[in-house]
Amino acid sequence: MYTIGELSKHTGVTVRTLDYYDEIHLISPSSKTDGGHRLYSDDDVLKLERVLAMKYMGFSLGHIKNILEQPSTTWQESIQEQLDYVRREQERLQTLEEALLGVSYSIDFEGEANWSVIFQIIQLYQQDSSNILQPYHEYLNEDDIKKITNMNPAQMKEEDVREWMQVIRTIKQNLHLPPDSKEAWQLVERWSKQAEKMFSNDEQLLGDMWEALQHLTDDIAFYPMNQEVVHFLKQVFIAYENESENDS
Repeated sequence: MYTIGELSKHTGVTVRTLDYYDEIHLISPSSKTDGGHRLYSDDDVLKLERVLAMKYMGFSLGHIKNILEQPSTTWQESIQEQLDYVRREQERLQTLEEALLGVSYSIDFEGEANWSVIFQIIQLYQQDSSNILQPYHEYLNEDDIKKITNMNPAQMKEEDVREWMQVIRTIKQNLHLPPDSKEAWQLVERWSKQAEKMFSNDEQLLGDMWEALQHLTDDIAFYPMNQEVVHFLKQVFIAYENESENDS
């Protein structure tokens, strides 16, 4: 038999915690001394070890108590339920991480917390990923959509994301440049090279995305790209093509 102090020393559980477990009838001593001191048996120790193991696995004390009081529920069933819960939490936390990164990048891009953009980003992550690009299904096939939705801030290299945002920011700051100017073409080349890098030089995907971008709406499916940036790129491409034709 163990006194509460001995049990605390044996298991590493504080006396205060053992008092609380006794108070909620989770782990109660099997007997007491004539002086009223609590005594814990080996079975009590085993029960406490089960509690500690389940607590480590993420079970709440209320859930643990229910499991211990309902022998009809097998340990395997309980573990499987907890495993399913953990997997759901992993998915939720991954989505939350992606949303937080998206918000963080948007603040860097905007230079401040643009709450309209932040709200739209959060809304994106609350939707089914396949629905986000619904307005562009005419230009993107299923394989394109899968590749795009699989690309998220948490899985991309930070330097690639920051370079992508920097080149778009620079374009937005230079929309006044003549489309046929050397400076404009250098910006477009920089944008094109970064797009190719981020999308692994997938020509089919890049071509389909360019078609989709030319029909970009006011949503932020391709944030931080917007209609002004797309128009600038398009005008520079046209100017370059015209110049190439004239040279030939």
